[in-house]
Amino acid sequence: MQQVGAPTIKHLVPAIGAENLTTRSSEETTMKAGQAVLEALRAEGVEYTFGVVGSTTNSIVTEMYGRNDIRFVDTRHEEGAAFMAYGYARASGKPTACITTSGPGTINLVTGIALAYKGRAPVIVIAGDVARDYIYRDGSQAFDLVGLFKPITKLALEVNKTERVPEMLHYAFRAALADKCGPVLLDIPRDLLDDQTIAGEPLRPDAYRAVETRIAGDPQAIQRAAALLAQAQRPLLLAGGGIIDAEASKEAVVLAELLDMALVPSYGHTDAVPNSHHLYVGPPGGRGSAEAAEALHRADVILALGTRLNQPTTFWDYRVINRETRIVQVDIDAQEIGRNYAVAVGIVGDARAVAEQLLRAVRDIAPQGHPKAAWRSEVVALSARRQARLQAELSLTGTPMMPQRVYPELRRVLPRDCMVTIDAGVAPGLAYDRLQFEIPRTLFNYAGHGGLGMGYCVGLGTKLGRPDRPAVSLQGDGGFLYTSQEINTAVRWRIPLVSIVLNNSCHGAEKAQQQRHFGARYIGVDLVNPRFDKLAEVYGARGMYVQQPEAIGDAVKEALAENGPVVIEIPVAEYFPAPAATPGGAGRH
Repeated sequence: MQQVGAPTIKHLVPAIGAENLTTRSSEETTMKAGQAVLEALRAEGVEYTFGVVGSTTNSIVTEMYGRNDIRFVDTRHEEGAAFMAYGYARASGKPTACITTSGPGTINLVTGIALAYKGRAPVIVIAGDVARDYIYRDGSQAFDLVGLFKPITKLALEVNKTERVPEMLHYAFRAALADKCGPVLLDIPRDLLDDQTIAGEPLRPDAYRAVETRIAGDPQAIQRAAALLAQAQRPLLLAGGGIIDAEASKEAVVLAELLDMALVPSYGHTDAVPNSHHLYVGPPGGRGSAEAAEALHRADVILALGTRLNQPTTFWDYRVINRETRIVQVDIDAQEIGRNYAVAVGIVGDARAVAEQLLRAVRDIAPQGHPKAAWRSEVVALSARRQARLQAELSLTGTPMMPQRVYPELRRVLPRDCMVTIDAGVAPGLAYDRLQFEIPRTLFNYAGHGGLGMGYCVGLGTKLGRPDRPAVSLQGDGGFLYTSQEINTAVRWRIPLVSIVLNNSCHGAEKAQQQRHFGARYIGVDLVNPRFDKLAEVYGARGMYVQQPEAIGDAVKEALAENGPVVIEIPVAEYFPAPAATPGGAGRH
């Protein structure tokens, strides 16, 4: 297996002599409880676990000693562990786990696990809890972790018997990977782990959960949707995150071409369809493009494929979606159908399976498709208008540089398969409309969670999840210091993430709001920062400082060639753009 940042395992885990490696017989029927946890994780293909060690989980983590097939990435704070796990799961499409100790150790995961919940990431939290004798007695580090995590997980359980540990792990994976993926908490009191053994061999996943889960849409609903789409004069395909989860990008594009549907990704999922496609308009949302909002507003039929029509895309009013537009909504979660907008046809199913059904149904109606020359011309014109607007930003000058000047330089040098994590904030948020994505699972963000500071650690996780792809994270100065201690983790684990810090010395979104709506009475928004490149060097990473736009490309290319973490600081001017215009009027601030 390819290792991150190095050709051998010694760069990822402490060097272990061959004499210390343990042998595990396939005939073994009894094992330590901690080992049983690991074998259940390995059965699901888990390669990395993330967390901070603690006394209640030593029975688990010490069983990784001498193993190369599953590793414990020890972060400097549990929040960083949860963010890294999210990035790993989203980039790889595979489940992973956090292993944390009782009380504050597990509580520190809350922000990152809330992101996994919003972002549909299958992260299993294995919380080593205090012994059962101390639960419900206000014992040291004793908290109701199950109750605390229930609102931000698909399932939260406490194990009550040692012999049920494997069963409960099966339950956890079954929930985490069913339908719309998400995190699960499994609370294990330490007396069920310490000095305990479990009999039995690990089960294959297909023995306890469905592993082939492409749910097709109702045939009658498919026929109604196909007829509506075929009759449309201005159809548009709104490509949601479900397309990425279902690996349906190819089918979505073929369907769009068959009917001359404009292609617009839902906010935060710009990588759902190739941005270079001739039917692609741009990303919607306040930090997206006015041209995409206009295309959505003009459409007479919208195929919302794998999307719940999220708030950042549509604002849940009629400034973007036209009241007269008819909507065909496809989502794996039945509760999302018609939740935010009335639908003409609602289809519950996997985005790829439903797209394939729609392709067959449309071809039955019109084998050659339904070309719509007039609408195609409108789409091309909207796309050209967006490109001209972005091209005009090349003429921007000033010292420090305007943040818009960063992005054409990045577009020029970032590889096609580069994974980009965008943190919250005004300066990194400019990337949504200015970077180009061609391959699914190359854009990662806060997924409606909105947590500032997730960018660096999520970026680290993406690189572990897909070591074959280059990885870049974009942060502002405010967000970067939230988790910058994890530079130490990146150095120790030799994770070659290129982190770009756009330093405008303020919390930009909040300063913009105070400027526009509160009489420029600035409170808590102006920041005094260290030199971020120097901070990186203190931790043992490579630091770079770039002040001119023309130097950005060479710096990024050099950083991507490094075999370890790099932090590039770029000082930028304050720039607080108004939200992208919407045809149906403006909303609240």
